[in-house]
Amino acid sequence: MAWALVLVLVAGCSFETSLDVPRDSARDTVARDAPPDTRVAPFCDPADLTLLACYEFEGTANDASPHALHATMTNLTFVPGKVAQALQFGVNSAADVADSSVIDVASLTLEAWVHPFQLPGTGARTGIVDMDGQWGLFLHEPTGRLQCTMAGGISMQIDAMIPVNAWTHVACTYGAGTTTIYVNGVKRFQQGGGGVLATGGTSGYSLGADNPPGSGSRINGLIDQMRIFSRVLTEAEVCQSAACVQ
Repeated sequence: MAWALVLVLVAGCSFETSLDVPRDSARDTVARDAPPDTRVAPFCDPADLTLLACYEFEGTANDASPHALHATMTNLTFVPGKVAQALQFGVNSAADVADSSVIDVASLTLEAWVHPFQLPGTGARTGIVDMDGQWGLFLHEPTGRLQCTMAGGISMQIDAMIPVNAWTHVACTYGAGTTTIYVNGVKRFQQGGGGVLATGGTSGYSLGADNPPGSGSRINGLIDQMRIFSRVLTEAEVCQSAACVQ
C-alpha cells in the first residue's frame, strides 16, 4: 500500500491528513520489465518520411513509398533476385520515372543490389539509377568501377571492382557537401567540398540506364531492392541494408 499526503484548506485554516491509496503493483512490474521493441521495419517503410522511392521489383516496377513514383517498363522481365524477384535489364530495356518535385532535395542516399552480366567497355558506363542534371549511380569501364555523380556536388569513382554474375550492394550518400560511396555496406571513399545539390532536372529518372530516357548506357544484368532517401543514411544503416557485419 502507498500513502499519499493530502493538504486540506478549510476556511483559512489548514490541517494534514493521509489517505490509503492502493497501487496496481502488477501493472508497474509489467511496465518496468517489458522487453524492448525488437520489431524490424519493412523494407519500404511508410513511416519513414525520408523515403522518397522504394522498388522491391516483385513482379512490378511500382514505387512502394507513399510518393508512388512508378516506373514505366519496356522490354523488362522478372527473375529470381537477391530477395524474391529482381528486374532483369538488357540492351533494349527501359524503366523510366516521370519528373517530380519530390526528388528535389538537399540530401540524398541511393542504394541497390546489382548483379551485372557484363561490364561496360573502355570509356563507357552503364546506369544503375540516374536523374539527368541532378545525380546518378553508374558502373564504369571494364573493371566495373562504381561512379557516383552529384550535380553541384562531387563526381567520384572508386577502383573497387563490381564483379559480374554476383550480387553486390552499392550505395552513395550526399549531404552537407560530402559524398560517400559504399560497397557491400563498407565505406570505400568519402570526399567533401561539394555545394548545394542541384534540382534542375526535368526528365525524371531512369533505372538501369542513363537519363534522359533513351540516352542509352543500359545495364546488362539484374537490379533489386532499390531505395532513394532524402537524407544521408548512417554507416550502420547502409551496413544493415547490405547485410554486412560491423
